[in-house]
Amino acid sequence: MTDIRDVAKMAGVSVSTVSYAFSGKRPISATTYERIMDAVKKLGYTPNAGARMLRAEHKHIVAISAPLRLGQNRTAYADYFIEFARQEHSRGYDSLLLTAENGVEDIRRVALGNLADGVVLMDIVNDDIRATQASTYKRPCVAIGLPRRHEDCACIDLDFEKMGRIAIKNMVQAGRRRLIFLKGPDQDYRRRSGYRLILLASLRKWAAQYNAEFHEISNGVANQTQYANRVLKAIGTHKANGLISEIRPVVLDAVLGRIAENGLTIPDDIAVMSCAADTPSETLKALHISEMPLTPDTLCAAASDMLTKAIEGNQDVAGQVRLQDPPLIQRQSVPTIE
Repeated sequence: MTDIRDVAKMAGVSVSTVSYAFSGKRPISATTYERIMDAVKKLGYTPNAGARMLRAEHKHIVAISAPLRLGQNRTAYADYFIEFARQEHSRGYDSLLLTAENGVEDIRRVALGNLADGVVLMDIVNDDIRATQASTYKRPCVAIGLPRRHEDCACIDLDFEKMGRIAIKNMVQAGRRRLIFLKGPDQDYRRRSGYRLILLASLRKWAAQYNAEFHEISNGVANQTQYANRVLKAIGTHKANGLISEIRPVVLDAVLGRIAENGLTIPDDIAVMSCAADTPSETLKALHISEMPLTPDTLCAAASDMLTKAIEGNQDVAGQVRLQDPPLIQRQSVPTIE
């Protein structure tokens, strides 16, 4: 009759390590855990009921994979991490922050080592390896974002495709068909930030659908004055009458100041809308700029709710996608034609 010693021998580990794999009392590496489980399967070994119960016991900890990157917007990073941790705390769970850029091995280590009941992925890129490997975590996994491949994890995000359509439609309805898009940080596009690529693709598509001119300005100039001058020159070159902005509100403030210095007014000469630049911004509010902001509070609440229910109800949420309508805050920067 097969016993725990046979499993240990086949896996090449001690009996106590096999016991820890079943009970979760001490962390073991993902590689070791997988080797033990492979031996269990091959030998047809069934751990006793007590060990299975310990292994299945919820730790009331969730792992947050939020990579730390050079040049990262720390405020935005903190907004999502803190809000999600707050949501989980209100549901009786603590949060374990994982900051590796790739993240897969760290997630496996804590998930397969029984240190976390579930996983949330933040700062999603288009081809996100953390999402494509989600089935190997053996735990419920929810991404705040929409990677290109998401069959093995659930996804919660704003509908950035819809955001692009709303932005273009509002401009066109206001009679603005010569548009310039002020793109977000170049580094985000280089690493193929998921939501930025979705928004850009949508803006291009809907500009073509509405027969609007659409020009793009990258955000690679460090000096705000130089960047503002570059935008002003582009406005003159393309005779633009609409700006859609993805740049940070403080940078847009500098751009609008330079536009005003040149005698142009908003919205009479230039209509302006901010898309996915920040959380609801006091700067944009003071400037009376219409915006569709990022919403970490609602996204994190929805992700936390889905993950917690999956953990406690033993639900398979892989492949589910829930997109929230982008909030549109109308101010005076895009005219309304009666």
